[in-house]
Amino acid sequence: MMTDEQLQQELQKVSESLDKLSASEDSLTKQEKRRQYILLLRKETLQKIKQAQEKGDKHREFTNLAMYGLLTSLGEKHPFLMHLVKSKFSTHI
Repeated sequence: MMTDEQLQQELQKVSESLDKLSASEDSLTKQEKRRQYILLLRKETLQKIKQAQEKGDKHREFTNLAMYGLLTSLGEKHPFLMHLVKSKFSTHI
């Protein structure tokens, strides 16, 4: 379970990291593009958690919390795996 405060803090951290990547005047490296992709997935997932909390949809909230856990623990190391997981979860959430 994630509190509103924790959710806001995570959203802020992810947004700041995305802003830093976007602020670069040079084109992004392959590794930076991969990081940006994972950060975008994390942000989208956090927003889905927030929406589920607002609607009181515990199933959707826990599903997205599990997805977020995978994104934070494995996302940077295995971005292709995260793409597959996202596509599988997206059909159910």
